[in-house]
Amino acid sequence: NFLDKCPVSVENLTVELLREHLGGLGDKSPTTRARHISSLKKFLDWCYKKDFIPDNPILKIEKETQKFALVPKRVERSEIKAVIDSIRPNNLKYKLIFTLMLETGLRIHEVLNLRYENIETDTRTVFVDSEFPRRIPLFSSESIDIFRVYAEKMNIKSGFIFKGDETQDKTLSYQALNKFWRKTCAKINADIKIHQIRDCYARELVERGLNISIISQMMGHKNLQTTVKYL
Repeated sequence: NFLDKCPVSVENLTVELLREHLGGLGDKSPTTRARHISSLKKFLDWCYKKDFIPDNPILKIEKETQKFALVPKRVERSEIKAVIDSIRPNNLKYKLIFTLMLETGLRIHEVLNLRYENIETDTRTVFVDSEFPRRIPLFSSESIDIFRVYAEKMNIKSGFIFKGDETQDKTLSYQALNKFWRKTCAKINADIKIHQIRDCYARELVERGLNISIISQMMGHKNLQTTVKYL
C-alpha cells in the first residue's frame, strides 16, 4: 500500500513524504494504523540493513507515530446512542448487540460469541468467557431489559444469543454486523466506526474515576499501556 502511493522510490524517501503518508491513515481504526506503522517500520529497517536507504526515516518521527497510532478519535455516548435509537424495534438483535457493546466495552468477537448463560440478569452482570475472561457489571439495566424481551421473543434459553442463521448453531459474522452498523450510521449521517463504541466505554470508565488497573481488567487488556491511551 505504501509503495503504491509513494511518489518517489524508497531510496529517495524523505521524512516529509513519510509524514504525509501516515497522515493519510487518519480514517483507519487505531489498531489498523498501528499495524500499518509497525509493518512500515520493519520494511524500512530491512531496507536500511540491505543498504537500500542511508537511514530509517520513520525513526525520526517515532514519537509522532506512537501518538498517532494510540490516540483514538473521541466519540460521545450521545452520538452512539442516536445511532442505536434509530434502529427499528423489529431489529432487536442488533439493538441488543450495540447496547451491550456500549454498556460493557466488549470486543466485537466477544459480544458475538456471548451465550445465554453469560448474561446474569439478577446481578446485571456479563461474564466474558474468552481469551481474557472477566465479569463486567452493568451501570444501567437497558441492555438487560432488551435481552429479556429478545430472549423471550426468539425463545432462547441456552447457547449462542446472536446466531447468523436461526436454524444453525453459528454466530452472526463480523462482516454482517459491521455492514448493518455502517448502513445505520449512513441513514442518520453519523460518522462513527464500530470500534469507537468500545473506545467510548473505556473513556467513560476513566471519567467515572476508576483505577487504571481496574479499567484494564474490565477492558480485557493484556498490557496496561494499552489502557493508558484513554487517560
